[in-house]
Amino acid sequence: MTSKASATLPKKKMQFIDRKLAKGLGEAVAKRTILRTSDDGKIETWAEVAERVASGNSSLLTTFGKGKKLGKAHQQEEYELLRKHIANASLLMSGRHLQHGDETQPGRNIEVFTNCSTASSSFLLFYLLLNGSGVGRAYDDDLMVVDWNNMPIVRCVLDENHPDFIWGEDESIRDAKHKYEKVFWYEVPDTREGWAQAIEKMETMAYEKKYKDDLLIIDFSKVRPKGSKIRGMQNRPASGPRPLMQAIQKVATVKNAGIPLWKQTIYVDHYLSECVLVGGARRAARIATKTWTDPEVLDFISIKRGGFLWSANNSVAVDDKFWKQKTRHSKKVLEAIMQASYFDKTGEPGFINQHKYVQNDKGFNGYTDGKYADSKKYQPAPKTKKMLANIAKRVNAKYYTQIPNPCGEITLNMLGGYCVIADVVPYHAPDVDAAEEAFRAATRALIRVNTMDALYAREIKRTNRIGVGMTGIHEYAWNAFGLSFRDVIDEKKAKDFWLTLSRFKRAVAEEAESYSKKLGLNPPHTNTTIKPAGTTSKLFALSEGAHLPAMREYMRWVQFSNDDPLVKKYKKMGYPVRELKSYKGTTVIGFPTQPEICRLGMNGKLLTASEATPEEQYKWLMLLEKYWIRGVDEAGQPLEPDTGNQVSYTLKYDPEKTSFKEFKKMLKKYQPQIRTCSVMPKIDSTAYEYQPEEALNASEFMKVIREINDEEGVLEDIDLEQLKCDTGACPI
Repeated sequence: MTSKASATLPKKKMQFIDRKLAKGLGEAVAKRTILRTSDDGKIETWAEVAERVASGNSSLLTTFGKGKKLGKAHQQEEYELLRKHIANASLLMSGRHLQHGDETQPGRNIEVFTNCSTASSSFLLFYLLLNGSGVGRAYDDDLMVVDWNNMPIVRCVLDENHPDFIWGEDESIRDAKHKYEKVFWYEVPDTREGWAQAIEKMETMAYEKKYKDDLLIIDFSKVRPKGSKIRGMQNRPASGPRPLMQAIQKVATVKNAGIPLWKQTIYVDHYLSECVLVGGARRAARIATKTWTDPEVLDFISIKRGGFLWSANNSVAVDDKFWKQKTRHSKKVLEAIMQASYFDKTGEPGFINQHKYVQNDKGFNGYTDGKYADSKKYQPAPKTKKMLANIAKRVNAKYYTQIPNPCGEITLNMLGGYCVIADVVPYHAPDVDAAEEAFRAATRALIRVNTMDALYAREIKRTNRIGVGMTGIHEYAWNAFGLSFRDVIDEKKAKDFWLTLSRFKRAVAEEAESYSKKLGLNPPHTNTTIKPAGTTSKLFALSEGAHLPAMREYMRWVQFSNDDPLVKKYKKMGYPVRELKSYKGTTVIGFPTQPEICRLGMNGKLLTASEATPEEQYKWLMLLEKYWIRGVDEAGQPLEPDTGNQVSYTLKYDPEKTSFKEFKKMLKKYQPQIRTCSVMPKIDSTAYEYQPEEALNASEFMKVIREINDEEGVLEDIDLEQLKCDTGACPI
């Protein structure tokens, strides 16, 4: 695939096909998160997913002026191109698109299609979480405009005839109306927006400081009962009103707790996140940040110690002045972070190098009118906009205004913004030109998504931010270039590989510029990224994003509800099944998994994450930032302007082999050189009841395989001949 490629490359020739999901794990993940089931019980094929997702995305062209003018021929062309690449898995729109994408997309709000976002108030954070978006928030002292001590006295009530009403626990409407005389009464609508508006009411009243002694009744009687089908979530069961009622009761405990504003807010957001987790549709993904210059940053660094506030990943925002370590405060903060990360065995808090994040202020007027969060679907109240205006003035006064999303791959305005993401799999493309075609198609598809109705419409119009990523990178390096991980981090040896990635970067940047102009939009401020790609990569057994494979052959344990019909099906087929005791109502099914990269004949050249040194992994990140995130031109010079986001990467070290002294030396040397990286200790998980992945040797792996009644063709997806003699001693 390059001018120097020998006749032996690519090692495994690809062609455009309707690619099949990886047997076992890939199909299980798809069934749980993506594939739809018709009324007659028929489950979608991957090719059918490609058709509906391509149809939904291309139909966005019919919803706005210049999109309409491109005509039906362009729409059909884009549909066919998307369908071809998604079916072939050379383009994997992120899981949000694969789940929700269909012909109804033009009438839906963008929040259910965004992977990541930021919020600067609790009600907006909650609303975005309810839509399934991962949310980042800065808890800097100067951004805390709400004193939750001033919130009203809150009571949650429910009609006694509501199916979820529990006598002896819940207060009924009848009792409340009889008991309370002077109250503010809010009836919660049965929508995501209605839930968020309940929190908006509480937050705005606290901000106004004049309702501290008043009573606010929040009535949940109109909220559908637990177990009802949610049409917009493929008929998944509703949680009912009780999780939010309980969350609000917890939020009320913050009042008069005697803690500073930033800590009040972090607790409020945690309680609201717990509520989303209970909902069952997905976990609440969050990142909490605080700038290193804040007086109470040391308290923030240790706030999760002991298992508290577990719903967010915490990171300290730093800059080049911090890394110069010239002040007593900066030295104290660095030491505290490293102590907490190493000795608490959590890897937290992490570092955010704000000075390296792309901050393009073109067209940014500060949004000081407070109208930066407003859509057809959700309109904050006029009083709320005054609060939002105050926050905007404070953000506008800051030198750095960018923070990342929870997984760290996107740079976003801390006031409010989000990003839409897709992965390209060049490994699945027949040749380099087809791969470039997929990168360009992904770019156009994401720009079209940015035309949807959006809460942060003003920020989207200004930045048009997208995130075109890659996954299966290590498979591509070996298959197309014959390069292993250690070959790839030798920049001179792997020159053709790195220049090819920069060719793809330039293609994304060029397409983003030209297509935006064609649609009458601003060009995206940032366009390339590498996300974790956990779900999408598992569909086809690929290495995830930038990460090396965690293991060779292993058991992947996937969680299901006890009553999920798939549990009985997989148990009957002979898959390992365990009902968890510590996670009530949850069963895990073990899928013997052999990553695609193990089938490419790398033999001794395949490296797993635990076998690569931290130094090698930092070098890999720096090269990805140079050639893919930033990009170089044909002369090898950095592209201008910088339009890159970041690489989401978790680097793991063994605390049994790495002393604290060595850990400190590693962080001080390498962490300032990259945009972001999570550094986590390897933990012996054998003491835990649930381990997502369990390493197996070849003999153990084959023992599990023999027990499975292979009616779904799992063995087709495993290279048994390679496995039999992988170690030189045949286990069979």
